[in-house]
Amino acid sequence: MISSTASDPSGVTDAIAALQSGDVYVAPGVQGQSAMTDALSAAVPGDRTIAVVVLPEDADLGTVYPLELLDRLSERVPQTTVVLAVGDDLQAGSTVIDSNDVLRIANENEAAAGGNTQTALVETVQQIVEENPSSPGVEAGGGTDWLLPVVIGGAVLLAAGGTAIGLLARRRRTPKTAVDPVPPGIRLRVDRLRELRVDYANLPGNPVAAETAAGIEALASHVEQLFVRLDAKAETDQVALAEAEYSDKLARLVAALERDYLLDLLTRPDLWDAPEERVAEVREALAAVTTQIIDNIKQVNARKGLLFQVSLDSLIGRSELRDWERQFKKNSGE
Repeated sequence: MISSTASDPSGVTDAIAALQSGDVYVAPGVQGQSAMTDALSAAVPGDRTIAVVVLPEDADLGTVYPLELLDRLSERVPQTTVVLAVGDDLQAGSTVIDSNDVLRIANENEAAAGGNTQTALVETVQQIVEENPSSPGVEAGGGTDWLLPVVIGGAVLLAAGGTAIGLLARRRRTPKTAVDPVPPGIRLRVDRLRELRVDYANLPGNPVAAETAAGIEALASHVEQLFVRLDAKAETDQVALAEAEYSDKLARLVAALERDYLLDLLTRPDLWDAPEERVAEVREALAAVTTQIIDNIKQVNARKGLLFQVSLDSLIGRSELRDWERQFKKNSGE
């Protein structure tokens, strides 16, 4: 059984390896893996032109931009068309059919299937086959295969001693320019969080600092994922709501995690009043915001409106944190 490598938890590397000799890859851990593999294997044409990949719903948590996993697959597999499901989110791309068309087909079948990923994938493959039926004698995949001869003016031009045929090289995917979907103000906060994470990770012999470093990285990663998914799937007003919500909350967390507050509390608790209470407040706030963001990501995936329930009341009550938060915003030009 193929399993995800430690260096690539998305499962894409394993999928690429499997697709060198087959047309279907369903990642271990996907519900109904065996039955889904059989159904999809029966649906693909078998001429090595279409690949189908199914990955767990959290496979793209580490991606930077929408369709990144699809791009990675398309660039390294021999098939000319790739259909990908990340959880129940269908994507598709092709070098022989307009990628907008195959993506539209995938999205329409995803919506029509009502959450049944296998049905959506089978229907998508069948419609793509109808769009581009396999032709005998045409080699699929590979980097140097050629398309069918071009028929000029509706007739084949014959010349003495042979046939003059114009050949077109297979159309290549146009490289995408990655645009950061994270709003600039949010990006500034995420970058600062990652700078602070290093300080906590480098604090020796302190388990709370180590846990805080891990929590900061988890928060930063999930913030990025929220805005990546909002950019790909949500309306503009939802993006604006999330930006307004997390501009304040992340600024407040940054202030609490700064070197002169939580880090100082961990290294010199004797210089603070109620140090344990203060440390607990920050850790609870970090966990609460992370949990809310994960819930928001799930809401985006389900095409639901965003819900915000975390208030960070304990941090709001600390006057020194309000001062540092204001200073952070001032330094950021806000």
